[in-house]
Amino acid sequence: MKTIDAKGKLCPTPLIMTKKALNEIAGDESLEVLIDNETSMKNVTRFLEDNGMKVLAEKKENVFHLFVNKTGVIPDSAKVEDYCEVDLSKTSNLVIGIQRNRLGDGAEELGTLLIKAFINTLPETTVKPKTLVFLNSGIFLAISDSPVLDSLRKLENTGTEILVCGTCLDYYQKKAELSVGKISNMYDILERLGQASHVIYP
Repeated sequence: MKTIDAKGKLCPTPLIMTKKALNEIAGDESLEVLIDNETSMKNVTRFLEDNGMKVLAEKKENVFHLFVNKTGVIPDSAKVEDYCEVDLSKTSNLVIGIQRNRLGDGAEELGTLLIKAFINTLPETTVKPKTLVFLNSGIFLAISDSPVLDSLRKLENTGTEILVCGTCLDYYQKKAELSVGKISNMYDILERLGQASHVIYP
């Protein structure tokens, strides 16, 4: 039996690892998938069952062990992203509006370090923001050479919506370099701000 360890991995990584491992083992082999959160366990189980696999789940201490008997081949057309649901209880109604590519006034170098630390810490917080809005020079944090792309992608994978001002991308001629989130307009941004329980402008 082959075992893959998907503990600590964010969606869709456990789904991708499971699909890849099943396609690599022989038809009569079985697979064990280790996952340490209930949402990922449910996502992987649903993906496998919808593709004709039998799954047995056991929980030992804080780790789920999914035992899968390979009873067919998962087609390449099966999209793991369709099974990537997130735990909405871990997502607040907080909106963070990032209007600059640095944090606070004063020395520019310090401000750059602070905004980097601010965004890199967000994925580690217990309750994630519901939406991040990038405006004006804040859009530079969402383009290809941003030092915080990995953290923004982690947030997006765990359910945080990332909106990037389309007018701002056009102004700075950076639309082609957008690497995370989706292009938005002022109507959608105002809707998110109006519906938020709290708005923070770091």
